[in-house]
Amino acid sequence: MRARFSRHGGGGRPRRRWAVFSAASLAVLVGLGWIAPTLLVLTELRDRPLVAAFQGIAGRVASRGATWSWLRGLEYRNVMLLDREQRPVLAVQRVLIDRGLVALAIDPTDLGTIRLVGCEAIVEVRRGGSNVEDILAPWLATFSGPSQSAPAFELEVVDGAVELVDLARNDAWRITDLLAAGTVRPDATLAGWTISGRARHSGPPLRDLDAAANRIASD
Repeated sequence: MRARFSRHGGGGRPRRRWAVFSAASLAVLVGLGWIAPTLLVLTELRDRPLVAAFQGIAGRVASRGATWSWLRGLEYRNVMLLDREQRPVLAVQRVLIDRGLVALAIDPTDLGTIRLVGCEAIVEVRRGGSNVEDILAPWLATFSGPSQSAPAFELEVVDGAVELVDLARNDAWRITDLLAAGTVRPDATLAGWTISGRARHSGPPLRDLDAAANRIASD
């Protein structure tokens, strides 16, 4: 009887060990998958979504930090938009996207609400166009086909400032305390926009994004 119990009693141990090992391996994989966004933002892959979203612009977009989440929203920090000559045109302290990675993977054409907090821009206006149009025109042209559509989203701008440069007159206006909200449609057109801010004549343009960001409007 003792021999019989010994044989039957040892037969379940390998199966139990395999079950424990499988459960532990699954837990590790789930844990790694859950923290993967936290690790990816520390690599060069961080800016891939930004580059993909603005594929085709006549310039470059980059960030210095980000926070990703599978279910909650995304955040980019210190985002810069540069033209072909690598001159900064737009700087944003924080870009907040209220959709997580799962929602964006399911429907990448719906970006939800994007909030730009603490942005500074230099817009150089000339006869027949501007530097911003030069950067965005090739990107917008990719959505001109009947089967193409740009991502749709609600855009909010909080605490923004714009140095509006008149190249023909070498003159500039400074817009501060800028608040804006509206919709960017799938055809890349704008709708339902409200904008407020303070404008003053600032004289000769700075043409320096850092200097413009630190300039305090007196009026």
